[in-house]
Order: sequence, then C-alpha cells, then structure tokens
Amino acid sequence: MKKPIFDKVFFIRVAAIVIVIIIAVVMFIIGKQHNLYFDNKDWGDYKAYQYVEVKVDDQDSMELARRDRDVFTVVAQGHTIYIDAMGEEKTVKVHIPLMMKNVLINIPALMNGESQDKWMEEFIIETVTYSADETVVTDETAGLLGE
Repeated sequence: MKKPIFDKVFFIRVAAIVIVIIIAVVMFIIGKQHNLYFDNKDWGDYKAYQYVEVKVDDQDSMELARRDRDVFTVVAQGHTIYIDAMGEEKTVKVHIPLMMKNVLINIPALMNGESQDKWMEEFIIETVTYSADETVVTDETAGLLGE
C-alpha cells in the first residue's frame, strides 16, 4: 500500500522550513549593520559649529570640531541621537532605511529643524582604481632618470 504524501512528517518538515525562513528574515532586519557618518560642515545658510558632541544610543560620545566628520557603527533600524552643539542640545529618534548601509547626517541642518530627508542622506563611498599601465612616481628622483 502506498503512503500518503501529506502525512504528519511532511507537515513537520514544511513547518520547520517556514520557521527557519522566518527566523532568517527577522535576523536580517534586526542584525543589519549601518555606518552613521556625522558631518559638522556648512550646509546652505547654516554654519558649522565650533564644537559638537554626538552620542548614538549607549555608545561613547565623540567630539567634532568645525569641518569634521566621524562615524558610528550601529546595528538595527531605530536609534536615538543626542547632540550637544556648544550648549544647544537636541535628542532625535531616527529610523534608518533597511538597505541603506552608509548614512550621512548633517549636524547644522539637523540642529536648525530641517526635515529628516534634508539632513539625512545615503553616503556613497567612492573608490579609486588604477590601471596597470599608469606610471606611479614614488620619489623626487624619478624625474631625473630621463623621461
């Protein structure tokens, strides 16, 4: 006699596969790592602060001078950002889009009440590649060798 295809073992295997897939999706969302770059540079009419202290969640704070940029590495989507810009304090809750790995946050725009889409943007890191046929000068005497 032929065993039925949809028996108890079949449903247990399907349930186990579904549970593993659900756990994988949840872990992907919860464990997604982001780099938050904080930029203390002039932005439009807003001038950079002489001194800014930035803290994200429970991490150690960092200090930024004018025209500085530094990075926090965080895990998850939601974070609390605390900024102290020369006595002017602000706490902001931010939600980072899932597929955005590097995020640039402009401090003067954030402190002056701009909307999140103005002071937060994706930060694209440019890489430079050199071709093998390019000549690289390594010291000052290379020009004396007759070229």
